[in-house]
Amino acid sequence: MFLSCGARDGLPKSRVRVDFSKEKYGRKVEPSTEPNIARSWEDHKRNNPRLFNGSKFRMQSVDMLEKDGEGNNLVTFRIGLTDYRDFMGTNMSRDAGYLMQKGRQSCGDPHAYLSQPVGVGSMIITSDDQVVMMRRSSWVSEGPGQLDRPGGHAEPKEVAKRCGSDEFTNDAVLDELFESVICEIRDEINIPESFLSEPRLLGVNGNHKSGGRPSVEFIVRYASSVHLKPNIILLR
Repeated sequence: MFLSCGARDGLPKSRVRVDFSKEKYGRKVEPSTEPNIARSWEDHKRNNPRLFNGSKFRMQSVDMLEKDGEGNNLVTFRIGLTDYRDFMGTNMSRDAGYLMQKGRQSCGDPHAYLSQPVGVGSMIITSDDQVVMMRRSSWVSEGPGQLDRPGGHAEPKEVAKRCGSDEFTNDAVLDELFESVICEIRDEINIPESFLSEPRLLGVNGNHKSGGRPSVEFIVRYASSVHLKPNIILLR
């Protein structure tokens, strides 16, 4: 776990901040392993033609060091850019262990040389206190066929649409973090947005099987139990 907000019902967006910078928060380059990224990507595409590259947000760090005027803790995300190709060639590669060791030694950060794309996930609680889960597709790179909570990624292309350019504002990136999880729920399990509460931030965890790839986790309340797709599982 990178961060736990400590609040059972999570934190509202008003207590979350984003510091976005492509320059400050990008992945550091390790020259000896860069050629492996290109080779790895071509291999993955041959094995899985559904794969395509795309820009993703990169998490540099997250903390709760600041407070607002009323003494409440504020969460601050430091976010840059990466892409799916770099994720497969760093976090998901056989070089991941070496890159993490080098990051610790040279930067004091095991993830400095990793892509670290920002995932989003949701704990959906129904009105009768059930938790909504789903089974992952068999062709995805992480956890194929496994039981999971609905989720996906915050998308830079959506922020570019809002900003009208690739010069992103902190507020636009923050909006995408919270809005993307609602879009993923709508698209993955067929729940209309009007049935969902505003997401509240629970924390950030890391997947140890993919170099500690971060996922921002939210709690979302669901006012019904209809509309769900057949592959959805309800747990008490």
